[in-house]
Amino acid sequence: MKQITFRILDAMARSLGKQLSISGITRSMEQIHKSAFYKNTYDEIKELQQKGIIRINEAGNSSFLSLNASFSGITDIMAETEIIRKRSLLEHFPNKATVLSDIESEFRKGAHFIDSISLIEPERNFRLNRAELLFIRRTSGNEDASDENILIKAMELEKRHGIRIDCLLLDEKKLIEMLSADEANPIKAMLMDKIAICSPQAFWAVLMQAMQEGRRILLQEYTKPKEDDLMHNMERLGYREIGWKPEKAANYSIEPLIAEILAKGSARMTEAVPILLAKNRADYSLLIFLCRRARLAGKLLGILSAMKKIKSSKELEMAIRIISGIYGEKAIKADEKSIRQKMRLYSAWQ
Repeated sequence: MKQITFRILDAMARSLGKQLSISGITRSMEQIHKSAFYKNTYDEIKELQQKGIIRINEAGNSSFLSLNASFSGITDIMAETEIIRKRSLLEHFPNKATVLSDIESEFRKGAHFIDSISLIEPERNFRLNRAELLFIRRTSGNEDASDENILIKAMELEKRHGIRIDCLLLDEKKLIEMLSADEANPIKAMLMDKIAICSPQAFWAVLMQAMQEGRRILLQEYTKPKEDDLMHNMERLGYREIGWKPEKAANYSIEPLIAEILAKGSARMTEAVPILLAKNRADYSLLIFLCRRARLAGKLLGILSAMKKIKSSKELEMAIRIISGIYGEKAIKADEKSIRQKMRLYSAWQ
């Protein structure tokens, strides 16, 4: 693959769903790779259009680019960009080659339910001596045992190499739901800077299939919810206190909402967490990932442990096992009596 072809496709991969002009792509390439020339970019994009790899859509006087999800070789071409990025990463961080090799070999063993594995924000995390792994998996029928086995392996690798490893496990359906949701969530930002290190063809096949089916995949920066956003979303998802007058604000997925509530440290807002979890279906893998990222797993564990005594569920019990048993976090005790009273008040234990 030519260097300029890689840079164009890499810039487009980081901006899926956005309306990018040729000038916009050139600016993105300059930002990522420190140099780009409009004429060269224009000529290469025209060539990629002729091959059917890129579509150019006219809108008035403007032209916008998109990957052609229907092109027969698109998954292989995009997989090649991932391989190039992986090679470049190892050139900059040769001391992490053994870690990556072990990650690939360990998780390929018997992991038929894993579609792909990606590194999130690889350069930034490697500089901090950490790795964040996104696992996209098929539905195996025994997700609990499969997920826990992955996390146990990750902890073993963490100890072996002296590097922090955090794992996020999503099935294909959940990934596409979050990438196409109207709600703000950090998954859209994570995929702006990722490298699919295992089975990149499978990773891109999931995205291209969704795009062919008409799903709008949108990658965008994530902004943490402000005070009005928190109150608006708490009310939207089933919790409101007397005296609150939340303004209309942006919608957020429940997982980053709860993580931000815990980060705020407000006792009044934290009381909402059990109600929100009881009334809505949260993805505990994402919630645990976000809370570990922000050093909030102990707080979350305390709330979940109290909830278990009041209203347990298979998902909640698995989350407790992961946080305390696999990650070894200690619970920050929550007020069980207060949680019980609130859950009764909000009819949140049916």
